[in-house]
Amino acid sequence: METYGLVFLFVLLRVLAIVMVLPLWSGEIPGDFRVGAAIWMSVLFSFVVTPASLPSTPHAAGIVTGAALEFCTGALLGFFMRVILAAIALGGQLAGFQMGLAIANVIDPATSAQYSMIAQWLNLLALFVFLEMDGHLMAVRIVAKSFEWIPPYAADLHASIFYDVVAEGGRQMFRLAFRLAWPISLTLLMVYLSLGLLARAAPQINMLMVGFPITISMGLIMFALSATSFSTHMERVFLDGFHTAEQMLAAMRS
Repeated sequence: METYGLVFLFVLLRVLAIVMVLPLWSGEIPGDFRVGAAIWMSVLFSFVVTPASLPSTPHAAGIVTGAALEFCTGALLGFFMRVILAAIALGGQLAGFQMGLAIANVIDPATSAQYSMIAQWLNLLALFVFLEMDGHLMAVRIVAKSFEWIPPYAADLHASIFYDVVAEGGRQMFRLAFRLAWPISLTLLMVYLSLGLLARAAPQINMLMVGFPITISMGLIMFALSATSFSTHMERVFLDGFHTAEQMLAAMRS
């Protein structure tokens, strides 16, 4: 009975860490609901998890080590999904700044952070794509696969994994952010060059009053034209994120 209690504790910690990091679960969702969902999933997973990897005579130090191990494993699994949302917000911030909308910040319900309106729009569109492709069900499938590949107390978390996750996650975040923002940035650069030439040709025109409506309009037009390709691209990015999570599970198998 004590062994199965430890299994439930370790399963709960891994699932709770994933729930706290994954999109839609973190942010403004009440903590009671998140903890309740984690407990419900942990009860289900506990019946199929084998306790063979647990120490035969658990002691306090082993329990604390196993708890920290499971929490770090769950946090690493949800890290790449979090990186994708951060990249989308960064790309929206870059585009919104060039459009002149950086001062109009709103609170993102998914992260409780303040983003520009463009970043918030991209974030919501990405979350809709995540739901449309059944990303939440795929996330549950990844959690189940993690217990199949790595039972509780069996993860091999060495320093190189943390380094690779942080380094690769940072590269992916900036790469995806610039990939999302470059069409709008290039379009607005051409607009600013045109406004500069117009200011030289007609100095009496107030470029501050003329430029803001033009840059905002052109940015919104570009976003509307690229909405379909953005959805397709984000679906591929989320699939790549789940594939990366599976690769990370393979790397953590001892």
